[in-house]
Amino acid sequence: MRSNVACLCLIALAAAPSCLAQESSKANPSLSDEAVSQFKWRSIGPANMGGRITSIAVYEKDPNRWWASTASGGLLKTVNNGVTFEHQFDSEATVSIGDVQVSQSNPDILWVGTGEGNPRNSVSWGNGIYKSIDGGKTWKNMGLNKIFQTGRIAIHPTNPDIVYVGALGRLWGPSEDRGLYKTEDGGKTWEKILYVDDKTGIIDVQMNQRNPDTLLVATYVRKRDGFDGNDPEVKFGEGAGIYRTTDGGKTFEKMSIGLPQVKMGRIGLSIYRKNPKIVYAVVETEKIGQAPEKFPYVGFSGESAEVGAKITQVSRNTAAGKGGLKVDDIVVGVDGKPVYDYSELQKAIRVKQSGDKSNWEVRRGDETIKLEFIYGQQEKPNAEQAERESRMRRNPRSPFSASLGGQLQNLQGQQGADEQNYGGVYQSKDGGVTWKRINSVNPRPMYYSQIRVDPSDNSYIYVLGTSLYRTKDGGEVFTGDGASGDVHVDHHALWVDPRDGRHMILGNDGGLYVTYDRMENWDHHNHVAIGQFYHVGISSDDNYSAYGGLPQSRCLGTRSNRGGLGIEEEGGEGGEGGEEEEEEE
Repeated sequence: MRSNVACLCLIALAAAPSCLAQESSKANPSLSDEAVSQFKWRSIGPANMGGRITSIAVYEKDPNRWWASTASGGLLKTVNNGVTFEHQFDSEATVSIGDVQVSQSNPDILWVGTGEGNPRNSVSWGNGIYKSIDGGKTWKNMGLNKIFQTGRIAIHPTNPDIVYVGALGRLWGPSEDRGLYKTEDGGKTWEKILYVDDKTGIIDVQMNQRNPDTLLVATYVRKRDGFDGNDPEVKFGEGAGIYRTTDGGKTFEKMSIGLPQVKMGRIGLSIYRKNPKIVYAVVETEKIGQAPEKFPYVGFSGESAEVGAKITQVSRNTAAGKGGLKVDDIVVGVDGKPVYDYSELQKAIRVKQSGDKSNWEVRRGDETIKLEFIYGQQEKPNAEQAERESRMRRNPRSPFSASLGGQLQNLQGQQGADEQNYGGVYQSKDGGVTWKRINSVNPRPMYYSQIRVDPSDNSYIYVLGTSLYRTKDGGEVFTGDGASGDVHVDHHALWVDPRDGRHMILGNDGGLYVTYDRMENWDHHNHVAIGQFYHVGISSDDNYSAYGGLPQSRCLGTRSNRGGLGIEEEGGEGGEGGEEEEEEE
């Protein structure tokens, strides 16, 4: 059965205008029951256009059977690995879902937490937690009706009656219903086992599958206002952090060793299945994307040469200009160490501080010369720039910042002695007690902050963002090409097969994709009705047209008299801004 929950639907009835005209003269205009009974709903499109996927739950003993939840289109189920889908959860009080989880001990038992967890401007809230005991055919509301948004659900691997629910709470204000909840009787009763304060909710919950009494929990402080266009009004707070329990939630300890010592924002967690002592986190902080206080500024731009770094621009009245650096110079050494490309030149500069002296070896034509610099410090934004950046709720631009409040990849070791405070990817080798920053990557944290480690090989780690970042060396180098080609942008959900890490299921703003060769190629399951309209408008002519806007797509429209054809897909997909942005050194 094709669901129309997230498609554009209109009432089609030729007599409707006259009925409305007759009723409009009444003091309280309304249609009679007889008139209303003549109206019939029909889907007018889009023909094929995915919507935002928020989570994926796979029954691992049979990976052909899985569920995908959406931001505003309900729940999808497949039993044949995506060849066909059944629309579930269409008759409940909400179709906005934050998380779906299936019991690995009984695939007929599913839990859905309503209310999308992403704190963006298009978010819808939910009305609690639902449970199904027949594989998603029917649902029962199990309470927690005031949690508004769901961060994550975790189910005990052998006892499906034990379930944990991370409650984010209201987006627009304080809520006593935030916190981590636990049931031991299948949802009949709930106990709040972790509560920080009425501003701090739970964004992620990860369970050690070998020792299910051990959990890691990420707390998150965020608040939206009514007019946010990008980041929330509040996205950092003292309450944000990583908590750990080893006794099923009886006691918790907030982790701190090796983690940022400044205010944190959104955090995503991933426990390595093969060795649960190894854990990964992607962490946002109030310093994300920023340069250190005494970050050195030279005043040039460049690119990699065949050997060395070629200078393409030099700014006047800077260390570069005063030190005699010229356009087309090839830098081949800094402070006695060879420079083979532009990235090595950047690293050689960034380990210094403003005021430090440095000696460069430069090839100029056929001549090799030596230059001496005293590194300067880049001017801070003026009052007008600072006010604009504050209004836009973004950090000042720096060589480390990415678009939309994110931070570029592979810049670890270049943000000063306290680089752990700047966010990115962190690793723990003792189950989450102590941590070490291993990469700087963190794209648009408030909207993503999802990290996954291959359950059978932790050389492969994935960070979701506008682009899909992947590493095959344990986190030293990330590349943003995990979902290239025709794959839609904005990635929110990823499942990696524990039996075969080449097999993955991806959910993003364009729907669902599957790969069998570790992200080299993707199959788009673009045959489900989950088009997500942000707004719909109707033209005023008799043969009216309906128009709507979807994520990253131009406005789609159709004439009302197209019958069952609906809207035909015309592409138009594009990102909300690239991840990498060049910055002068």
